[in-house]
Amino acid sequence: MRLCLVSQEYPPETAHGGIGTQTHLKAHGLAALGHEVHVISRSCDEQTHTTSDGQVRVTRVPGLEHRFPVHTTEVDWLTYSTQVAAAVSDLHERRPLDLIEFPEWGCEGYVHLLNRTRWNSIATVVHLHGPLVMFAHAIGWPEIDSELYRVGNAMEGACLRLADRILSSSRCSAEWCARHYGVAADSVPVLHTGVDTDLFRPRAITRDDRPTVVFVGNISGNKGVGTLVKAACAIAPGFPGLRLKLIGRGKPEYVQELLDHARAAGLPDLLEFTGFVAREELPRHLCTADVFAAPSCYEGGPGFVYLEAMACGLPVLACAGSGASEVVTHDVNGLLVAPHDSNAVTGALRALLADEELRREMGRRARLYVEQHADSRDCIRQLEAFYASVVRQHGASAMAADLHGGSA
Repeated sequence: MRLCLVSQEYPPETAHGGIGTQTHLKAHGLAALGHEVHVISRSCDEQTHTTSDGQVRVTRVPGLEHRFPVHTTEVDWLTYSTQVAAAVSDLHERRPLDLIEFPEWGCEGYVHLLNRTRWNSIATVVHLHGPLVMFAHAIGWPEIDSELYRVGNAMEGACLRLADRILSSSRCSAEWCARHYGVAADSVPVLHTGVDTDLFRPRAITRDDRPTVVFVGNISGNKGVGTLVKAACAIAPGFPGLRLKLIGRGKPEYVQELLDHARAAGLPDLLEFTGFVAREELPRHLCTADVFAAPSCYEGGPGFVYLEAMACGLPVLACAGSGASEVVTHDVNGLLVAPHDSNAVTGALRALLADEELRREMGRRARLYVEQHADSRDCIRQLEAFYASVVRQHGASAMAADLHGGSA
């Protein structure tokens, strides 16, 4: 198949989150299976750039912010989707594509999907990672009465309505779209790229004796970092030398606030901020920790940082009630706590750090879960089969439409 994967995030230039990680794994996994894979991502300047990333062809497309001042997110989404539609059209004209995949985030497929007709239709799917309606209703961003929500809600709903098929990384995201857009949740398969279990695996790495809790992700309140720091301060007296390693980027003022909190508690050496860590280096950091903790307020799921930590044999602490609980099973491969509950996080961290045998057994089960349910080699094959079925269905529908049109 000749496939086009669209994602503003794609490493290394725009490697910011899970959508970029999934797109990279998906592109290289499908290329390794013999498919021709093109990625359309966002350019960091006003130019279009086409490069090769191994077997994957990457086209980076600029937004329109270099043509006129783009002041709002909704205008950026709308205008950038026009740029993407033009890039897809150019790619398809050079040699026809079999299938295009868009993420729901940012509504990058909006103009392309609105512009499809019976005569120019390409099989198109939308992959749910964390829909706008989920964030608005679960964490309050964007506010329900904001223009961004009203416009984004209309764009997101149109993309899901017009796509040939929808897939989702989690049941949680699919159910949000079922409630708010009328999507038939049982028609949305839960598929994702899984984890590279060769890269993310338990490793015997020399480390110091400090008990270590590691977090990976955006350093922000919504990710539960403040709750985690508060809990670490509470248990530190019982675990001499305790270290909380925070991997990721955050606003400088928020990072300073966390440092000030630890210092005020008399723990100036508690927090270690590493900044962004390349994916290839991440397993080494994970394997030097005792516990992975990310008490995010809400996750669309499954949350690839959890799966990556589990693949490295770490017990995981996450919050119940959202997509993370689809992979983290309480008292089996980790512990689930209520969102925003610093006392629950404190108790869970204390229980894990105090019991080496518990950590070892949960870590073993965590690794086993990933091997059985989230190995990227199996997951990519499942994605390949899904895409092939969409291409066949799309071709059959086009043929039926041509026959109907001809008889008319």
